[in-house]
Amino acid sequence: MKVYYIYHSGFAVETDNFKLIFDFYKTTNYNVGEFDLEKFLDGDKKIIVFSSHSHGDHFNPEILNWRRPDRNISYVLSDDINIKEKDENIHFIESNSSLELDVIKIKTFDSTDEGVSFYVECDNYTFFHCGDLNWWYWPDDTLEEIQYMKNYYTEIVDNIQRRVDKKIDFLFYPVDPRLEDNMFLGVTYFIENINVDKIIPMHFWNNFDVIKQLKEKIKGRKESVVYFDKNMSRIL
Repeated sequence: MKVYYIYHSGFAVETDNFKLIFDFYKTTNYNVGEFDLEKFLDGDKKIIVFSSHSHGDHFNPEILNWRRPDRNISYVLSDDINIKEKDENIHFIESNSSLELDVIKIKTFDSTDEGVSFYVECDNYTFFHCGDLNWWYWPDDTLEEIQYMKNYYTEIVDNIQRRVDKKIDFLFYPVDPRLEDNMFLGVTYFIENINVDKIIPMHFWNNFDVIKQLKEKIKGRKESVVYFDKNMSRIL
């Protein structure tokens, strides 16, 4: 099993039988490793492309241009994404829904921003890609905004706990440094309430140092943080 970090919240995963791409936004020439998107898209394995919501840093309509007659590719898009092209291989999904593609099991959950978050079972691995699901506690929030976000986020985590009965092998979670002292509030609450093995940080705007900070923050817990320091690179 291989995991590649593309950029921002974008990842590519290759298992024995499938290739998965989450929240592709763009490739970058800044601080890059060896990952080649075009090579990843080639081959015989079925490809499933996920987009959690319509924000420009999570969805790029360019992904629809990846379709070719020689590629077995499907899309799972949040239902807030509006595209003109529709076919049997493009699946729109709302929050708190389930979908099976081949042998891949998909469940969606709410987001504290737009769209959905994804839980995916594939080739005996489990993945949770949060999209923009996070405890967004901004430094200038009012007391009302703080309480609203706390209630909203904890309710979603409770729902995940009820509907996911397996350990999450790989948790892709936003650790946004713009939240300052609160940037790890969401991820620590998540792992305190849901069984997770590895945490893969994302949405950190090229500030790779936050990964080291998260490793230090949860030092001594059973979960591990996957460290990486380049875009477009293999991280597992």
